[in-house]
Amino acid sequence: MIFGYTVDGGRLRAAEAPEANLAALAWIDLENPTREEEKAIEAALGLEVPTPAEMHEIEVSSRIYLEDGAIFMTANLPSRFDTEEPRLAPVTFILKSGRLLTLRYHQPRTFRTFVNRAERVDVGCTGGLTVMLGLLEVVIDRVADIIEAIGREIETLSRTIFRSQPRRPGDGPDYTDVLRGLGRQGDLLAGAIDSLVTLERIIAFLSVGTVANADKDGRARLKSAARDARFLSDHATSLLQKLNFLLDATLGMISIEQNNIIKIFSVAAVVFLPPTLIASIYGMNFEVMPELHWVGGYPFAIGLMIASAVVSYWLFKSRGWL
Repeated sequence: MIFGYTVDGGRLRAAEAPEANLAALAWIDLENPTREEEKAIEAALGLEVPTPAEMHEIEVSSRIYLEDGAIFMTANLPSRFDTEEPRLAPVTFILKSGRLLTLRYHQPRTFRTFVNRAERVDVGCTGGLTVMLGLLEVVIDRVADIIEAIGREIETLSRTIFRSQPRRPGDGPDYTDVLRGLGRQGDLLAGAIDSLVTLERIIAFLSVGTVANADKDGRARLKSAARDARFLSDHATSLLQKLNFLLDATLGMISIEQNNIIKIFSVAAVVFLPPTLIASIYGMNFEVMPELHWVGGYPFAIGLMIASAVVSYWLFKSRGWL
């Protein structure tokens, strides 16, 4: 599908039939394009549209390069990160002759957010470069929101792990759910960091290129975007370290809980060991055993077993082993 936009007074204007007049558009947005749509774009702009396989390549030379007088830049952008099926997929930005072409095979919320805002207010859209700068700023804001949400969730998981004080083994939090939560936040955080890395590459490339050098305001916006991306990357890295710490702490808590359960069984076995010994002695079938013919022998043996169990329990309790 082809979406086209022109610029008017710093705002975007959606074209009703963009495929009819591609040369007049400042921004062409390709979403899941068909082969016929790709051919139309290639013929109108004089460039070759990257394939999905080429967009997924991770080498810097395959993600940022010059070809046919156009600048190709690919970044990984998040989508549906607030759902159970988050997705991180590449989006290619192509600048040629003052025109921006974006190629994507998923639906990042940032595109719709930017279009809605740019259609209402003046966001400084004068051409393809300024449209791209606006998109980058919205993407960075979106990644910041994702990282903030991850930070809040990590704080909740931290309180669950450390501030719960179960009275008995098994009364603590469900560590299976905690581990699932840590794993999910780790995946989201890794995706956010991956997105920031690709964005920083694009910003650095534009900052030293002739495109940015021709626009003072563009240089200032790029500098601000680079600063925000670097700060978010550092913050995300610190959250990742905290996440790893919480993972180690959770595994430690699980080990402690398991040890407490095994401790109870061990103490119970030791407490009942003396009664078992007494019962074993009086269970032997020897004819010469005075207590066998004693009227009070049975109550004596039972009392001896109870007393030995009580003494063993008191000994463990007084030593602080329970």
